[in-house]
Amino acid sequence: MLIVNWMQKDPVTINSDMTASRARELFNELKVPFLPVVDDGKLRGILARRDIRQAASFVTASQSVHEMNFFNTRMKVKDLMVRKPITLSIHDTVETALEKGVKLGRGFFPIMDEDKLVGTISDRDIFKTFYQILGVEEKLCGITVEGDNFTQVMGNDIVRTACAAGAALYSFFMLPSPETGKKRLLLRLRTSNLSAVVDALREKGYRIVEVIDRSEPVAA
Repeated sequence: MLIVNWMQKDPVTINSDMTASRARELFNELKVPFLPVVDDGKLRGILARRDIRQAASFVTASQSVHEMNFFNTRMKVKDLMVRKPITLSIHDTVETALEKGVKLGRGFFPIMDEDKLVGTISDRDIFKTFYQILGVEEKLCGITVEGDNFTQVMGNDIVRTACAAGAALYSFFMLPSPETGKKRLLLRLRTSNLSAVVDALREKGYRIVEVIDRSEPVAA
């Protein structure tokens, strides 16, 4: 999945000379975890909401009038931002964002078109992507089939069998079992007779490990 199709386009940005107190107000207004810092059209860094909160908490705990005045009038975004942040390209994929996020412990990436900031992607956006893939809002049924050695032919047969039993396929994808490492094919579908679909798959010898009727899981 190309990141350009899933990123937040034309993100709100702040400049490095903005006061920390004003940035805090923006975070509260926008309800976002990060903001890109851009000066003269160039990405200079990113500012995390948690860093603003920590600075504000320190000032509040100090009960120092001097510290409070410094935070409100003199502390700048450039004093708190992460400089030279890790970025992704519009030609990268969501999979690349996931890989880098896990390896580097990052939850936010600016997206660049050469040297121009054109978007951002965060762990929130990726959660939304899986929200759509899983059809959560659609209240879809789900069936998970586990196998030792899935092939394309088997995958196609599972899909055909489910559809022949009256299911309308919404999405399907494969993941390893967290317990056994075996491959699992996850189906998300619409059907008025989920039991018939499950029975049809079992009759063909497929091992069903999860059945979800709308949003409520039931024993397989």
